[in-house]
Amino acid sequence: MTTPGETRPEQTPTDVKRPALWRNRDFELLMVGNTLNGIGSRMSGLAFPLLALWLTGNAALAGLVGGAVVAGLVVAGVPAGAFVDRWNRRATMVWSALAAAATYATVVLAYAADALTITQLVIAGVVVGAAEAFFTPADTLATKTVVPTEDLSTAMSAMQGRQGVTGLVGPPLGGLLFSISRSLPVLADVASYLISAAAALLVRTPLPAPPPEGDTHEPPLQAMRSGLRFVWRHEVLRPVMVIATLINFAGSGFMLVLIVVLQQRGVRPAGIGLAETAIAVATIAGAVAAGAILKKVAAGRVLMGGAVLLGACLVTCAFVHSYPVVLALLVVGFLLTPALNAGFMTYVMLITPETMQGRVQSALMTCVLAMSPLAPAVGGLLVEWWGGEPAMVCLGALLLVVASLIVLVGPLRRMPLLADVEPVGPKPGATDPAIA
Repeated sequence: MTTPGETRPEQTPTDVKRPALWRNRDFELLMVGNTLNGIGSRMSGLAFPLLALWLTGNAALAGLVGGAVVAGLVVAGVPAGAFVDRWNRRATMVWSALAAAATYATVVLAYAADALTITQLVIAGVVVGAAEAFFTPADTLATKTVVPTEDLSTAMSAMQGRQGVTGLVGPPLGGLLFSISRSLPVLADVASYLISAAAALLVRTPLPAPPPEGDTHEPPLQAMRSGLRFVWRHEVLRPVMVIATLINFAGSGFMLVLIVVLQQRGVRPAGIGLAETAIAVATIAGAVAAGAILKKVAAGRVLMGGAVLLGACLVTCAFVHSYPVVLALLVVGFLLTPALNAGFMTYVMLITPETMQGRVQSALMTCVLAMSPLAPAVGGLLVEWWGGEPAMVCLGALLLVVASLIVLVGPLRRMPLLADVEPVGPKPGATDPAIA
């Protein structure tokens, strides 16, 4: 196995005919390994705040622990992208997964020795978040490498479905394991990272980073700056970054408001949890249809349709007091989000030069995640100021504003059928017509 700093001399042949997506062994390995890893992460994500509450009884400290992974992702995101663009993707996935497994193993051992502290939980969360900052773009780009271009949108849709599966299975399973032993969900996540590393090792397709434009790679700091500059100056990537951030912000804020509103309406905790289950089911169903949708409908129209449908359903939830109807609205509203997200991801990968893929993926991920912790706080403030239903209307209306921005921004509105997008060459340059 190579170390992250090494690059392999072999390149993936572009003229080799790969098998259909669901008979693609390497794609299946990545999907299975990372689905199990996602379930493990959902379990540990539930367990960490509960461990903090068990240790201290302090809700603020539990929130600090719960946000540690996201903090690590955000802090390491931009540097990680620069290194993913120069490191072998297989080695990056393996070593980052092993680092995360080892870090969480220390939590399990400390719990067994009755020596676990809040400080260790926070540090472990930040370290694992930083490891995920390397793993996630490397995983996405490994998928891009093992999948034929014509199947890329279907592969990205499957990755969206994977998120639905992890959301459906992970939290309840984590709660069950936590009831048996407080460290058992974390131990399960250790195993999930090891499985993910093994799956990456078993992938047969070479996964080298693209060769640098010159004889050597840019110095890391310069590479970070050039990556951010490239994203910000690109006529498509800049608005994509803004739109994706707003969609994630509105959705995350709405979930907090929804919990408050359902509680005020007398819905029991099990029923509130069922709302999240309904969204997970909608995500899985939408992911099944997303590949076919993206092969028949222009990406720009999918973006607009997804934002309008989600925004309209979320606004309507404020005026409907029938709990079953609210669940139905959530299912319908989130049906197109897998196609929306997969369309974003696929289009971004197709228009991004190979030498910039890691930095672009990391920049988008960092920007979206950096706003995530603010969304529940803003949602809570809106509830305090205006009440639950007006807050739902406000956040749903934000998605309708996003849809109008897509209409107003020409490059987004004109996003074509993904099959008609010609992948860009390996070299980004100032003369690229897509650079504003």
